[in-house]
Amino acid sequence: MQQTVRQKSLPLNNEKWARITETADAYARQKDAFLVEYGHVKYLHYLGEKRKLRDELVSAGFVSPFGLQARQWKLALEDALYTLERQWEAAVAEVKEYLYRHEGLTDEEKHYAFWLLYRHVKHGRDWKRIRAVFTGEDIVSEEIKLDAGGRARVRKYLKRVFRRVLGRKPRVKKARSFTVDQQMYRVFTSEKRQYIAVATLTPGERVIIPLAGVHAIEGNVRVVLIPEENCVEIHLTREPRTFPPGEEEAGIDLGVTEVFTDDTGRKYRPEYGEALQEMSDHILDKSRKRGKLWALRRKFLEQDPNKARRILKHNLGLTKQTKRNKKYRTRCENEINRAFNEFYKERRPKIIAYEDLAHLRGKAGSKGLSRKVSGWQRSIIKERLGYKNYIYSVTPSPTPVR
Repeated sequence: MQQTVRQKSLPLNNEKWARITETADAYARQKDAFLVEYGHVKYLHYLGEKRKLRDELVSAGFVSPFGLQARQWKLALEDALYTLERQWEAAVAEVKEYLYRHEGLTDEEKHYAFWLLYRHVKHGRDWKRIRAVFTGEDIVSEEIKLDAGGRARVRKYLKRVFRRVLGRKPRVKKARSFTVDQQMYRVFTSEKRQYIAVATLTPGERVIIPLAGVHAIEGNVRVVLIPEENCVEIHLTREPRTFPPGEEEAGIDLGVTEVFTDDTGRKYRPEYGEALQEMSDHILDKSRKRGKLWALRRKFLEQDPNKARRILKHNLGLTKQTKRNKKYRTRCENEINRAFNEFYKERRPKIIAYEDLAHLRGKAGSKGLSRKVSGWQRSIIKERLGYKNYIYSVTPSPTPVR
């Protein structure tokens, strides 16, 4: 499991921001070009030989048409191939679910299908087998006893299912970030703060970014743009430190007035309930006001179209709403993190069981409770539980208690 450390910068001036956004735009366009070029089935084998494709492009004298330096277009290529790999791996998982439920295939046909989709624990996936599903190439091994006609039927079936679950090819729609390796940035500190000097499109020139905190930065890092604040975040991925398991068992009851209550009755972070209540009241108030404005706009659509257009433009936008909701979400996430940090450090459980309130969504006795539960950060809580269980070597309860 990888840990992502996020380090925010101070607001950047217009010149620095322009150079950072220019680099992010070029990186995004180059990655998108690679996604389009190598998203075809005939290039599937490169997902298992990423270095080989890079070496072939270098030998051919590839130069980024978007102005990226050589080191950075290689990172964009790697980024694009990993994006394609994640899409295909997700598709393979869905195809396997179809196979488990399919009752019309014989055992030999299912065995061949799963052999085509097999991924070795150490050596990874043989992407040539997946490519054979689409090209019709008859790939087989000694352990496969199915005849040629049966193998062809299985490949045609898998091809149909893959086309159903793959969806659209991944594309880069917005320039949100770019990656730099250790040769493309330099970290230094002054008496007051830490800085990172990041390479841009101009060789030999770097943008010096003042950071809000201090962290040990090494290896590849991702520079993530935050346009509404004219600043960036430096994302560093590393293996987290783990601890041996404790000795006791513990249970937690997830809630809405606090993050959770443990089996001793202690409530963790009641501030979470205050944040949820404030968010619930805010959503209710804004929803009522926006409903009235939508009704007013519909009224003026025929009487005064210009006024209806102004209402839509100036009163029903999503920019401020999204920014406010992000603040509430961040506040809730912080309280969830604090609660789990306090619990795991103090209790150090060996086994943990928890109660799930997801079944209350939309079914709570009161509208207010239902609104708070529907705004509950389920995905964050699930992610934090999994991460902290890994850090502290905790065995989760097989079946969550309700």
